[in-house]
Amino acid sequence: MTAARTRPLSLARIRVVLVRPQHPGNIGAAARAMKNMGLADLVLVAATPPDVRAAAPMAVHARDVLAAHRRVATLADAIHDCGLVVGTSGRVGGDFQGESPRALAPAMVAASAANDVALVFGPEDHGLSNDELIHCHRVLTIPATGVYPSLNLAHAVLICGYELRLAAAAAEDVATRAARIAATDDAVTDAPEEASSAAARVLAPARLGEQMYAALEDALYAIGFLHRDNGVHMMRAFRRLLGRAALDAYETRVLFALARQIAWIAKVAGIVRPRAPHDRRRAAALTTETHQGS
Repeated sequence: MTAARTRPLSLARIRVVLVRPQHPGNIGAAARAMKNMGLADLVLVAATPPDVRAAAPMAVHARDVLAAHRRVATLADAIHDCGLVVGTSGRVGGDFQGESPRALAPAMVAASAANDVALVFGPEDHGLSNDELIHCHRVLTIPATGVYPSLNLAHAVLICGYELRLAAAAAEDVATRAARIAATDDAVTDAPEEASSAAARVLAPARLGEQMYAALEDALYAIGFLHRDNGVHMMRAFRRLLGRAALDAYETRVLFALARQIAWIAKVAGIVRPRAPHDRRRAAALTTETHQGS
């Protein structure tokens, strides 16, 4: 028998994002897994087929979660307002260091006290691409057997949801103990106060972080720190480092201003370096638009 809790667990600000899901049944089963664990915010990115009504039978009693889903065109649209974005991947090592659901869940629950948090899953066949993972602050990897590590999409959602629910219960227990201690005027309140303070921190939204990273990349190419041979690897390292730092909006704007100043100094000094890759992509897109409009 489960003991009654004074406050319900809340994972309302944790968003499940499914990128290019391929099978309606998996979408429905993922919605069911979400409702099992108290998650309700479902976002589909570039979902095919476009009609998800076929997902309803697999959702069973979670059709309300399925019906309330939002559909967006790109991953950036799905996460732009999130203070913490966690991408999932079965690949281990390289530029993306995965952490287990149990290791990441407490940080996600704490961040969700003051921020929207996204948990992003890739398509069933290949998962998230490297270009999609770089937009995630942290990478989650479910530690499965090496013999057959591939998990069904809904199973992965269920495992992550379970760990989030455990972490939310633990955080609630800490808050309950802190309230009890405060009520008895006990002086030993340091740990609960620190946990509460960390949970209330408002992080920079993903769209602001992307602006900062673009400016940082420009600046580092301008001074020659980044070049053709190391640019991709080093920018992934910077994203991993700063993503773990959990920057707030002010800290992100400070780095953005610093990067702009470095780029300006390089320009004044007459340093001419190859443009950052994202600049070349923007220029190519602009050229394409110009040709199409002519």
